[in-house]
Amino acid sequence: MRDVPLLSGAELLGHTQEFSNQPLSLMQRFNRELGDMGRLRFGSSSLLVVNTPDLANELLVKRHSHFRKSRALRAGFYPLMGDGLFTSEAGLWRRQRKLMAPIFHPGHVADFDACMTECAALRAGAWADGQTLDAVHEMTTIAMNVASRALFGADTHEAVELGAALTVGMAWAVNLMSSMPFALQIELADWLERAASRLPPAQRSTVERIVGRVERPILWPAAANRRMRAAVRVLDDYVARLLAERRAAGSQPREDLLSRLLHAHEGVDDAAMSDRQLRDEILTLFVAGHETTSTVLAWSLYLLSRHPEVRDALEHEADSLGHGFPTVADLPRLPLATRVFKEALRMYPPIPVYERQAREPVEVGGARLDVGDYAAVFPWALHRRECLWPQPSRFDPDRFLPEAETARHRYAWLPFGAGPRVCIGNHFALQEGPIILATIVGRARLELVGTAEIEPDPSTATQRPRGGLPMRVQLRHP
Repeated sequence: MRDVPLLSGAELLGHTQEFSNQPLSLMQRFNRELGDMGRLRFGSSSLLVVNTPDLANELLVKRHSHFRKSRALRAGFYPLMGDGLFTSEAGLWRRQRKLMAPIFHPGHVADFDACMTECAALRAGAWADGQTLDAVHEMTTIAMNVASRALFGADTHEAVELGAALTVGMAWAVNLMSSMPFALQIELADWLERAASRLPPAQRSTVERIVGRVERPILWPAAANRRMRAAVRVLDDYVARLLAERRAAGSQPREDLLSRLLHAHEGVDDAAMSDRQLRDEILTLFVAGHETTSTVLAWSLYLLSRHPEVRDALEHEADSLGHGFPTVADLPRLPLATRVFKEALRMYPPIPVYERQAREPVEVGGARLDVGDYAAVFPWALHRRECLWPQPSRFDPDRFLPEAETARHRYAWLPFGAGPRVCIGNHFALQEGPIILATIVGRARLELVGTAEIEPDPSTATQRPRGGLPMRVQLRHP
């Protein structure tokens, strides 16, 4: 690691402050200065950054078994998501992934197309001509309703209440992971883990137990922690009530994802998930099912407003369906909607960093990592490399024409990750995004208010537009 070039600007605490306050500009600077591979420093720890499709493949796919997700990410999101798919590791993660993968098969995901259209049409149907609205809020509401209906059939009121609690929990996690005390706590856990790897087995197990305690967030009696606890209680109470109601209703199956989770087994004689595990998976899916998609939809509307020629073509595409409710069967007739959504995912990937921590000595790109060392791919940086994406700051949905996608390296576009830990809901998102876009543009045109450039907010979990996205409604088909 010491032989890997270090990005300039590493002060006493390395790149900690810059990465917390201006992560996206740091990534762009990484592209300019280092390119394929380099190193950032956080305190006494280094982060190896790989920045080519081949190296991303090596880290996330070929050598995935040598790594786990970073300790900071798992610890920061644990109060909210517990041991759900996003945060779990090793045997638990493999079991859960195996149980849940069939639920997200494209054939099952197709069942939710009507839900996606109805939620978008219902929200857009309430807009008035000339109204100014926040597109981030509107897309969050739509995606929240889709997620809640697909997961457990919640009504709009419940979706808003749960969404508010999730927002509090996610904001708390982001703030925690950018705090200096937590960074020092994680560094201590990393140091103890490295020390344990050199101890005899009997002593090692003792130190590993200490590590397990050290890496959990310390919840001091502060206002932010009280708000987080209250939000988690809202979520826990809702899930407990939901599970009790389902079991009281008997074995009558429903079409939502909760029913499929309740009946998920590895084999005929295997036990179903515990209530705690169900809770963790439900909340993980709810977060992933609304936060990331809503952010990309908001950026899609922003880009369409800045590029009226693309928006006009998309309106024509939506109108050509000849009916008001796009379905999954219409997706082949909505190629531009799909390309717009994919290009928004390229320009504004909702997860800008995929960080991994070595569980054993391993080499990536010729750099040797020891136990506890960190490596990462920055999709935000990778998606802006000139050698992969000519004029990367330009909005161009034609980058995702079939022939262009075929010619491009498979791992040049990583909005959902790669390898065994690729996002389990990627098919859901790639169906939901174009369907909602087509539904909205068929109903209304949204014009950006003002001419100021909108920037991502690094303090949000998914890089939402900073300060919201004010847009004016022009009804097309009242």
